[in-house]
Amino acid sequence: MPVFISSLKNAVGVLMLDSFTLYFASIAVMTVMTLLNFLTWRTNKHVPGTLLYIFYPLLLLTAIVSFALIGKIPDQIAITLANNMMFLASIVHCLSLSQFLNYHGRGLKFVCLFTALSALLLVYFTFLQPSMRSRVYISDLQHIVEATFLLFIFIKYARKPYPNASIVYIIILTLVAASFITRSLFMDDIAQQDAILNSWFNSLLFLNSVIAPMFYAAGMALLCNERRELRLNKLTEKAHKDLEIRGLFLSTISHEIRTPLNGILGSAQLVLNQTSDSRNKAYCEAIINSAESLNLLVDKVLEYASLDQHDEALYEEDIEFKTWLQNLCLLLSPLAEQKQLKFELACNIPDKACYYCDQQKLRQIIINLVGNAIKFTDTGTVKVQIDLINETQLDHTLKVSVLDSGPGIEKDEIDYLTEPYIQSSAGKEKGGTGLGLAITSRLLDKINSQLEITSELGVGSVFSFNMTLAIGELSLVEQRHQSKDYLTGLDVLLVEDLDLNQKIAVEFMADDEHKIKLAKDGKSAIELMKKYHFDVVLLDMNLPDLTGQQVLKTLKRVEHKNQRTPVLAFTASLSPDEIKEYLALGIKDIVGKPLKQEKLRQALSDSQSTQTASIAVELIDTLYDETATETLTSSFSIDEVSSIYNEFILSARNKLSRCQALLEQDPEQCIKLLHRQASTAMQLGFNSYGLALKKIERRLLDKKPLNNSLNEASTLWQHSLEAYLKYVRQGLG
Repeated sequence: MPVFISSLKNAVGVLMLDSFTLYFASIAVMTVMTLLNFLTWRTNKHVPGTLLYIFYPLLLLTAIVSFALIGKIPDQIAITLANNMMFLASIVHCLSLSQFLNYHGRGLKFVCLFTALSALLLVYFTFLQPSMRSRVYISDLQHIVEATFLLFIFIKYARKPYPNASIVYIIILTLVAASFITRSLFMDDIAQQDAILNSWFNSLLFLNSVIAPMFYAAGMALLCNERRELRLNKLTEKAHKDLEIRGLFLSTISHEIRTPLNGILGSAQLVLNQTSDSRNKAYCEAIINSAESLNLLVDKVLEYASLDQHDEALYEEDIEFKTWLQNLCLLLSPLAEQKQLKFELACNIPDKACYYCDQQKLRQIIINLVGNAIKFTDTGTVKVQIDLINETQLDHTLKVSVLDSGPGIEKDEIDYLTEPYIQSSAGKEKGGTGLGLAITSRLLDKINSQLEITSELGVGSVFSFNMTLAIGELSLVEQRHQSKDYLTGLDVLLVEDLDLNQKIAVEFMADDEHKIKLAKDGKSAIELMKKYHFDVVLLDMNLPDLTGQQVLKTLKRVEHKNQRTPVLAFTASLSPDEIKEYLALGIKDIVGKPLKQEKLRQALSDSQSTQTASIAVELIDTLYDETATETLTSSFSIDEVSSIYNEFILSARNKLSRCQALLEQDPEQCIKLLHRQASTAMQLGFNSYGLALKKIERRLLDKKPLNNSLNEASTLWQHSLEAYLKYVRQGLG
């Protein structure tokens, strides 16, 4: 023990500084801390405790000056003044931090009372019964109580809301408390005249008057910054809530306005149809025009409000982009023709390129931009241009531009055009709500894009945006011509909801010059069979809305033009019981999935004869069916087949995870995604995995619990992928 105490003394002695240097260093630090506290208060005037905190270093500075005067004025007076100033600084310190943290507990009262008692005891042991040792104990104990109290409130009340500042305060307060406890335990008796030169005294003065103030100043600044951040977060949350309330208000008011507005519009039209007075007709037409303008405004406000209220996920579909865009432009061209404008589409992407995209949002964006261009262009051209600016194996980046030869836009107006209810000078002349570009900008945010506007007065404007789209499954399959040894030229109705299966079936049948109409669900199929006669119907037995069985039963109850048309089941559900059910419903033949071209050709030919159908056997339940690759490579190139497999393999796990996420939020979308994945999996030879997904799909349709089916499917996919990779490695070897 004596050796430890001796070592501790030596360590403390190392920290001893020249008294003159120490006092001036302390005075400098206190001055800087006062300035920093003042600046902190100046930027946080309404924060409790910051003003009082300015006085803490001032009181410490007074205490240090008093200690420095020992020997120049009576020692008892200097010591009493110095210690009382330190005690008062301690109370100010605790009080200001308690105010900041909104602490009003008994701990603060205890610290204040204990400090007052310590001050009285200090006077007693200075004047009535002088004892240097007792004064040191009292001073140390008061500092320990102060540090302990502040540690308590920071750990309990400040650690969560102010984590960074709490770290600073906890470190320095722990160090201060430990230092004063150590001095109380190990400092020897000293004479009063030697105290100023004692290493314990100087070391604690250095800690309390130089080191600690720097931590305290930084800590208060951090407290204020974190408080400001908390306030900003609360304001942000409030703003979001206010935005939702505003959206709900606008939505409700818009609906309420629309009801009487429709009454006005309908009444005016009735009066217009019944009156023969030209003056009354003019008034009715004015009412109708005004009501229609107001109706348009209500629609735009409601649309804008709905974007604030809802943050729905993207609904991405696989579409043949150029065809989709051409159809969209056909809808817009009459607007341009009415104004005698030249309307052009320049689509500089591959002809058969297909992408996954949210076509509803993209459709609205393009309609808004083209509609604006036509509205503000009186003569000349409106052009939609699509450019492929970057391509990878899995996605393409497109630039969509809408160019017009309108009057142009002032440069200082461009930055504000996407703000709601803001119009350019040309917009004010043409009228409108000022919401079109704001809605477009919000929609682009949802697809991770941004509207770019360039314009030149008297020349025209360009509104453009970039978007990166994943390559769709349809893009990976191209037409290949085969020898025509089978029946050709049939009118075929293909009822199939999966785009990849549609594309493959259409390509196979196109080789034999069959004419095909497509239906993606049971209701569409029934409507087409009412309107048109077909030579054969290829019917998927597991559609999103109806089963194939339900379609056939419905057809027996309604009038249609295909009473004698043979129906082929297009399905992967080929158990003996299901085959019996299909035949009992009058199905001519079964085309199993995965689709085989020879089987499809044979089934189509047999459907037009009285030959007995050759019913396919049940799909082999295997991790990977090697014949699937052989079937595809007989019609497509190695690179095409490789691309199809790569796209499916790279996205399979993510799509399964997406199914898991959609299970609670959107079960219908989950079922569609499962159906797509199952059919594609079986088409590519992952039979066991595809059948497992089919079972999950059926359980969801029947509203039965899944238990752990999705996790089991994930494990099954891993095994299936291993089997496929083993097959690939064997082929490479």
